[in-house]
Amino acid sequence: MTSGSARRFIFGDAPESEVDACLRPYGGLDSSTQIPFNYLLVKGGGHVTLLGAGCGDQAENSKHPDEPAGLLVRSLGEAGFSARDVNTVIVSHCHWDHFGGAVAGGGVAFPKAEYVMSEREAEHIRANVKGWAQDYLRLIVDRLRLVPDVTEVTPGITVRTTPGHTPGITVTELSSGGETLLYTSDLILHKAHIEHTGWIPSFETDKVASEASRRRLIEDAYGRNLLLFVPHIPSVLGRVKRDNAGYRWVDEHFT
Repeated sequence: MTSGSARRFIFGDAPESEVDACLRPYGGLDSSTQIPFNYLLVKGGGHVTLLGAGCGDQAENSKHPDEPAGLLVRSLGEAGFSARDVNTVIVSHCHWDHFGGAVAGGGVAFPKAEYVMSEREAEHIRANVKGWAQDYLRLIVDRLRLVPDVTEVTPGITVRTTPGHTPGITVTELSSGGETLLYTSDLILHKAHIEHTGWIPSFETDKVASEASRRRLIEDAYGRNLLLFVPHIPSVLGRVKRDNAGYRWVDEHFT
């Protein structure tokens, strides 16, 4: 992917000079820039929840031939878990890097898990998405729980539909000990999206809805001082702060 196509992919039709100036403090953006894929495993009350199914074999499809595959399951093993330990898999949306690992070897990849997806996203897949995503939806149907726009999946874990990136994409709130973490899925792809909510990636299904959902998320995150888990930002964890120039991302550091 060239620097120009990468810029359009992440920031859409935003003015090139403005994007370049904004990205300079973040190290810029060129053909060598790598976008990380991070997923969240939550253990509590004897229950293990996985946010995001990973890429699976879909990382090796024709559109993404150079992407590594199988890293999520390997990472689970390094953390002392296996795919069989997962009780719930929350699938935020139908893109390959969040849904592609739901199936492995023609069957469910997490054999003891319930899969959770929004009703809107399942409808979108059935009506508009061709190929593997429809096949995967059929393969997991016996384990699939479709939920309305706001649902507490398990105690302390709530999913909320935030349309735009896809029609039924969800974010997930996790609350414990007076702290709330928000898994943003793909509403935010880069730190610069905190500052510029209108720089919409080129592949959104509804750019107007996407900007509105992102703006609401950022305002809510600032207002409630939420800790954010952003899968495609290298530092992963951060908060939204505000100064005279507007909202901005600040990395969260733990010792």
